[in-house]
Amino acid sequence: MRLLLYLVPLALLTPCTTSNETALRSALSAIWKAVLLLKKEYEEFNLDGMAGYKILLEQIKGTLERCDTKKAPYIYILIKRLKNVLKDTLNKTSYFTKQRDPEYFEEFQDFFGDQFWTPPTSWNQTTPGLVYRQSLSDTSLCFTEQFSDECISSLLGNLHKNKEPCVVTAPCWKKMKKKGCTGYSLSHQLLSFIVGRMKRCRSDPFVKDFGYYTNVFCSNMMKINLDIEHIGYPLHQQDLFMENIMLCGLCGYSDFYKLEWMNKIISWQDPILGCFSDAGHELDSENAANENHFPKRVKRRERMFLDVCLSHKTAVAVGALGGFLYSFTFM
Repeated sequence: MRLLLYLVPLALLTPCTTSNETALRSALSAIWKAVLLLKKEYEEFNLDGMAGYKILLEQIKGTLERCDTKKAPYIYILIKRLKNVLKDTLNKTSYFTKQRDPEYFEEFQDFFGDQFWTPPTSWNQTTPGLVYRQSLSDTSLCFTEQFSDECISSLLGNLHKNKEPCVVTAPCWKKMKKKGCTGYSLSHQLLSFIVGRMKRCRSDPFVKDFGYYTNVFCSNMMKINLDIEHIGYPLHQQDLFMENIMLCGLCGYSDFYKLEWMNKIISWQDPILGCFSDAGHELDSENAANENHFPKRVKRRERMFLDVCLSHKTAVAVGALGGFLYSFTFM
């Protein structure tokens, strides 16, 4: 009943500044479901799950700043209510996450500071000519999840309680800039550059060369997403697909905000629980075979709750959908 009270007004809304009112309503409805899930199950979310919701919060704030309250007062009120609910819930979630995993929380606490995940104010397009001819056969040259965590923690100034931000070791630089990586190694390369940028590090790769590296990475992440789309969105590639949209959207690459991709993401959401999972999807024989087309991720920090819901997958979904919502204000 509470969910219906939040969602019913959507049918009465006029667009904020977008010409696609249906898409705006669809995005808001899906985001509300996911936020109400967090409000109900906030004790179940881990830090990685919280990060996606924190990115969503900053995207919602950016949307409110660009919304014309006179043209669309109802939608402004609804989004503002959404922001307040999410902000209060994240405060509760932080407490339980810190209790569950205090060391990990301390390393990445910057992720939950105000205005850390600043949404873009200008837009670019990826460059197909920057796509790698082939991926590296030696994956040891690329990021592992643990090593990327160490490099990002060092950027934040929280590795071994160092407290000096923007420190990048030679091994970190080498893997951060390495061309030919793919999958989560590639997305974590981009994440490292985003963190350096958000932390206002002054080294050239985070300032003068930031646009070059993000274009290289996002152009290859776009190729990955197009391949995933081409083979029918295999179940175990949906998480990577949404992570790529979330991160490249943060860098201002608007070609990731395809309406058909937004609608596909919404179709993966559990309509009752509001979460995203790896359950309840039947694959035909062709798509089942394609499950092995990409390497599967072993997510150390993934957490299952309510028997089917996945914390990380839900997090990247809300981060991606929040990007769509924010991008509508530029249309």
